[in-house]
Amino acid sequence: MTKARKHIDAYLEGWRLGDANMSLGATTPEFFYDDPNTGRIPRKDFLQFFEDFRSTVVDGRQAASGGPFLTYTDVVISEASVPPKAWCWWQATGTDFQGSALVYFGDDGVISEKIAYFSKLP
Repeated sequence: MTKARKHIDAYLEGWRLGDANMSLGATTPEFFYDDPNTGRIPRKDFLQFFEDFRSTVVDGRQAASGGPFLTYTDVVISEASVPPKAWCWWQATGTDFQGSALVYFGDDGVISEKIAYFSKLP
């Protein structure tokens, strides 16, 4: 397994488990997270963003869930591109809240993540 692959696997696993420190530990110093609701979050603000996001999702769960924080239904990783990238479809466990993420990473860690939310039309 390559260094880059270890970083993306740890980053995604941190999100899956709801472990902000695990995800942050897999990032580069220049890391940023792009959220359509809050804008660009630099690495220094990521832990607070993650915890706020997790709290909001947990508060919106329909029932208590003992499972992971996120469930991935699709993950596509391309190490052939420069920089390597991962795309995934995620759903917050126990909710209808879901979306897509595009994550750029490399040998030094995860560089950035951009997400989009999905919801049903009224």
